Amino acid sequence: MKITFHGAAGGVTGSRHLLDINNKQVLLDCGMFQGHRRETREKNSGFAFDPKTVDTVVLSHGHLDHCGMLPLLVKRGFTGKIYATPATRDIAQKIMMDAAAIQEYDFLYLKKKKVRDCDKLAKPLFTKKDIPQTMRRFVTHDYVRNGAKWLEILPGLKLKFYDAGHILGSAVSVLEMKDGGQIKKLAYTGDLGRRQSPILHNPHFVKEKVNIVISESTYGGKKHRQVQATHKKLTGIISRVIERKGKLIVPAFSLGRTQEFVYIIHQLTDQGRIPRIPIYVDSPLAGRITEVFRKYRSDYDIESKLDFPRQGDAPLAFRNLIYTHSRDESMQLNYMAGPLVIISASGMAEGGRILHHLKRNLRSAKNTILFTGYQAAHTLGRRILEGQSPVRILGRSYQVRAHIEKLNELSAHADGPELVAYITHCKGTKKVFLVHGEPDKARALKQLILEKEDLEVVIPKLNQSFEF
Repeated sequence: MKITFHGAAGGVTGSRHLLDINNKQVLLDCGMFQGHRRETREKNSGFAFDPKTVDTVVLSHGHLDHCGMLPLLVKRGFTGKIYATPATRDIAQKIMMDAAAIQEYDFLYLKKKKVRDCDKLAKPLFTKKDIPQTMRRFVTHDYVRNGAKWLEILPGLKLKFYDAGHILGSAVSVLEMKDGGQIKKLAYTGDLGRRQSPILHNPHFVKEKVNIVISESTYGGKKHRQVQATHKKLTGIISRVIERKGKLIVPAFSLGRTQEFVYIIHQLTDQGRIPRIPIYVDSPLAGRITEVFRKYRSDYDIESKLDFPRQGDAPLAFRNLIYTHSRDESMQLNYMAGPLVIISASGMAEGGRILHHLKRNLRSAKNTILFTGYQAAHTLGRRILEGQSPVRILGRSYQVRAHIEKLNELSAHADGPELVAYITHCKGTKKVFLVHGEPDKARALKQLILEKEDLEVVIPKLNQSFEF
């Protein structure tokens, strides 16, 4: 068996891990790289392997950096099946369709503005027309906690999904394979969630003995604050925005982070800790994904029922929350006086409507920009968070005078101790690969693991292969 790390090795986005098992190729995730525009274009324009030779894909969850390049994979000749949980299938469809729409819109916008090299840098890699043929490749498989057993996805290769607790539908994938007369098992965490996160179940531990674990390491050296401390900090941020009669602009991923943020705002409002100011979710995708959350309400954890116990309570809907849909509705937010909150995608401020809200609001000290999750290197979100001013948005420069805040505690990623607890709970493990993390975070997680267990821990480089 051989594994080659074609993405999210030495970095956080663009997960693509290729297994070669008995002359069959299995791709774990096929994500979009997110970062500086030129580097993003280069890394997403093709694959370091031939899509025609990939036999099947196992998809951990529906975030863009894990599923976003599936349409290009199919467009370039992949004809196998894509295995995912039912919620991941539904979410991935909306994420990929939105990614296509953003590419199409950004290309037309930059072309209209006559931005140099827009053909080279922004011509869509795939369009909305490419999504249906990608969806036809999906086959769903449920969680072990719902009674699902091993599913044979290729001759001699079986799959189980454990709940990863990261976003709706996210899964830890366990593969059992016959290799040279031996039975081997591999666990891939995808992105692992936090314990006690709103809405979702805690990550479920793998029950089988596994030889190899491939784990994310996004917050490898960090320890998140407790939930109550996060609520207190968020209450303070919103209160200061209200005092200034400003706007709170929240770049948030349409999937997961937006729903979690809305859930917490709903709690704080019901508890009387913040007044009922207008809350706008300015993301058609977030609205569509919220409908998926409502469809899979049975997947919510028990805490959500305790937080909103009254009959008819909807955690993701309340009377001062407004979902905008049309571009005209989005533009009208520019002319509204504060205080108000605008939640918009993308979470790293690399595309979508958030760019236009940042253009309008970065230059006023009345406003606050709140980052609620990880900002990858070279993204606009990272540049703003690190204090760069001016910043370029859609070809023009803007001074940053708004207050900049961050709440990494709202991250859907497990912190260092939580990752260590999960990895070391896996029995029979001999080797651990750390991916989906910047080098310093991966090294910190490696040290934490070695302090607890005597394991071989490897931090692979991009396109590096290992045989075992």
